Amino acid sequence: MRKSTLVYISVALLILVLGVLWYYGNSADVKIVDMHAPPVGIRESGQLDIVLQNNGSKPVDVWLEVENAFVDKNGEARSTSRLIISKDSVDPWDVEFVSLQKPIHLLTGNNSISVWLGYELPGEYPVNVKVVENSRILDEGTCLVQIPTPELHLKLEYEMESRNTSDIYRIYGYLINNGSGSARDVSTNLTVTDEKTGKMVLTSSGIHYVRSQDKTALWTWPDYPYAIVEIVHGELSGESYMPVQNVVIGSGEDQFLINVTSTWQDQVVSAELLIPSRRRAGDEYDRAV
Repeated sequence: MRKSTLVYISVALLILVLGVLWYYGNSADVKIVDMHAPPVGIRESGQLDIVLQNNGSKPVDVWLEVENAFVDKNGEARSTSRLIISKDSVDPWDVEFVSLQKPIHLLTGNNSISVWLGYELPGEYPVNVKVVENSRILDEGTCLVQIPTPELHLKLEYEMESRNTSDIYRIYGYLINNGSGSARDVSTNLTVTDEKTGKMVLTSSGIHYVRSQDKTALWTWPDYPYAIVEIVHGELSGESYMPVQNVVIGSGEDQFLINVTSTWQDQVVSAELLIPSRRRAGDEYDRAV
């Protein structure tokens, strides 16, 4: 091999080595020093708080690549690679607000960054974060995000008003969540059955939402009950009871079994009332499953 050829190869290798040293020597020195995410309710917006430390002597622009920040009802993660979530968004599922792509400008020292989180299923999700500059990963870390499961219960109660010719039973119902995770789209069904004949005399359904450690009324109109049962001993009262839609009118020795069942994913809860109750007037007969 000629001497000149060896010289050219040596120079090329030297340039390559110097280029690599220059590239890595001039890249940013950024570390993830903290990540924290409080428990997030199902289909509620949460956030992952990240502290990035820029150890360089000047500001630098980096990208965040976040995995598992959004998981849909099928358990599939939505891609959020190189997405910086806008804080103007109030809904993490709104694509218009989660498609803003721009780098993060880090000053020297610690920088606090928050990104939106959103999940449609309960569980524990490892959210992986990568800090990237010019396609080079500067640092990465994982934070476990808890999505608690709701704990649902139903409660029924009533008030009875005796009139000259009839007894009016006003029924109230509550969907109660004792868990730390919220529940959306809870399907609730009401059935009223004639105890003597076993025939169903009324059915209705609705969709409810209950937050964690809270309760939601089943009725739609404020100051009006969920359902009304009128037991007539003489002439009908003739009242329409509007805007209450769930109204049953009986007479004599009629008894009606009021059943309410709520379903959310794999949870099914129910409660019952017997109207009129075989107990003292005003006492509650209910059963929750």
